[in-house]
Amino acid sequence: MEPVGLIAGEGSFPLLFARAARRSGRRVVACAIENAAPAEIETAADRTYWVGLGKIGRILEHFRSEGVKELVMCGRIRKEIFFKHPSIDLVGLRLLGRLGDMRTGGILNAAADFLESEGFSVRSSVTFLGDHLPTAGVLTRRTPDDREESDVEFGIRMAQSIAALDVGQTVVVKNRMVVAVEAVEGTNETIERGGRIAGAGCVVVKTNAPGRDLRFDVPTVGLATIHRMRDSGATVLAVQAGQTLLLEKDEMLAESDAAGISVVGFESPA
Repeated sequence: MEPVGLIAGEGSFPLLFARAARRSGRRVVACAIENAAPAEIETAADRTYWVGLGKIGRILEHFRSEGVKELVMCGRIRKEIFFKHPSIDLVGLRLLGRLGDMRTGGILNAAADFLESEGFSVRSSVTFLGDHLPTAGVLTRRTPDDREESDVEFGIRMAQSIAALDVGQTVVVKNRMVVAVEAVEGTNETIERGGRIAGAGCVVVKTNAPGRDLRFDVPTVGLATIHRMRDSGATVLAVQAGQTLLLEKDEMLAESDAAGISVVGFESPA
């Protein structure tokens, strides 16, 4: 079978994809982003090239030399890298010229369109990972109580609103009040801030932006999310069914049960 290319960012998502793709019989060629991708990508993928974030020309060269025609983008790229490690080649400057602003959705859409204009097919980042997408309903032993259910319902509407603006994907709610909203800092820091402001009993809601292309920027939660919730006293995690990736799924749900945290999948709003 043809190799699949992987542009690997931060976290365990690229590792999960690479291992699943190899189990399915695909050879994985990774272009791992320096200062972001985990070192374990070198063993998870069949071949790994380390590249700077702005070295788009080099990424294209590596994939073409390996015969890659299909690729995915997995893992977070913290926007701080744009400030701390700016180094962009001429091909990267062509891509930047397509951007209207630096919101996540615009960056990813422009990147996908650019890669496809260069002859690559950009696949969904959850290809091979269907068993890591949650179903609707309660996924843990504990069911949210009435107050928590009310906060989940309120939080879904608030999270969808900020996601539509391409600001972030996560809100922290308590007593139908938004106490923290995600921006560039990420989900875990948002949870910590919400707990610091409102104390124990917060509800965390994470959603995808309406109409967001699942080829990239799939919302992800995992063990680190549950650990941060436990430490912050948060009691419910609500995620969008079928559109959120559960990293370390079995361990994450077991840890949630041990901490008394309820994890709920909700249907996409009409």
